[in-house]
Amino acid sequence: MQDLKLFQKSYDFYEEVYPTLKNFPQSERFVMVQKIQDSFLEFISHIISARKASNTLHHLRKADRELEKTKIFFRLSRDLGFISSGQHENISEDLVELGKMLGGWIENEK
Repeated sequence: MQDLKLFQKSYDFYEEVYPTLKNFPQSERFVMVQKIQDSFLEFISHIISARKASNTLHHLRKADRELEKTKIFFRLSRDLGFISSGQHENISEDLVELGKMLGGWIENEK
């Protein structure tokens, strides 16, 4: 059940943050935006794989790494002025919540 909640929260987060990504400077859409999208969509992909695979913990750990990359890319985006501090704060809160949900699932799999 927690896997479905994590997937849905991740899906909703991406829908919410997508308009923000579209507002990045044109020069960053194929660099920073692509990095953010790649890492977060890989996060979702590993969540899906963890639900279906026999090596669940392997996929959860990969998801954790992708989530950490996503957090770093958003922090860098704030520091470079692509998003405001307020936007970063909201995004960070959601990413921390996703991390807690993922961490709980990882603990249950150990």
